[in-house]
Order: sequence, then structure tokens, then C-alpha cells
Amino acid sequence: MKKILILLLIILLTPKIGFSEELLPRGTGIRKTKETNPIYFGYMEDYAKELRKAFEKKRMFALCHWGAEYDLIITREGEIKDMKISIYQNKYFDKKVKEIIMSVKPLPFRDGMNLDYMRFSIYLGYENYEELGVSIGAAARSPDNCFMIDVTLKK
Repeated sequence: MKKILILLLIILLTPKIGFSEELLPRGTGIRKTKETNPIYFGYMEDYAKELRKAFEKKRMFALCHWGAEYDLIITREGEIKDMKISIYQNKYFDKKVKEIIMSVKPLPFRDGMNLDYMRFSIYLGYENYEELGVSIGAAARSPDNCFMIDVTLKK
């Protein structure tokens, strides 16, 4: 009977093991790439594609080399918080870019994403080329990683 109780106690005290993708802290010298962090990059690519669709559909006046960037936080449940502009163009264009970002509701985090929130910088702009970029970098004056999405459409 003692053996059964000890076995049950060991089972209860053993932490549950599940797959989670760990983002190593900044300064480790290891780059965060699609190969090293496929879950996070998959999430960001899907979100970037939805932002691009919304950006392409939006009818607005814009000139080449116009762009705006917003910094924001996305929670585990997919809520947008603390949205602030970081790259300005003009009131009209900035407002339209904000409308686009707010119109695309982020999905809740996927299984294996071990963060409670993600700090994002989202840039939408027009250039002489098209690009859809996602990357993970450093957030100024913050110990957090900054997840960056760049949607550039050809003008």
C-alpha cells in the first residue's frame, strides 16, 4: 500500500510536460528565425497576411514613400492594447493605417507560445516595391522582444 501511495504522490508532484517554444532572452547571441521559432513566425506571418489583405482593400489617398508605424501589445486572447504611433506621415494617412490595424483582429496565441503578451511594431506603407516582412528584434528601453511586421505595397 505504501508503494502505491508513494507512486501516486510522485505522479501528482511531477510537473506536466508539454511542448512549448521558448524564446531565448536577448543577449544570448542566438538569432530568432523561422527555423528556430516556427510557432511564433507562423503566427506573425498569418497576422501579416491578414494585415496585407486589409491594407490592399483600403481605398485611400497615398503617395509613394508614405508609411506609418504603430507600436502595440497583443495579449494571449488576441486583444490589442497600448497602441501608439511611432512613425508619422500625416493625420489623414496615420488615421487610415490605424483603422486598418484595428480592423484586423489578431487570433489568440497558438499552443506552444509561452508568452502572456507580444509587443508589436506594425508598419504599413507604399514604396516602389512590394514586401511582406516579419522579424523579432529588440524593443527600445524594454527588456521585451519586439515582433515586427512590415507590409509595403507598390505605389
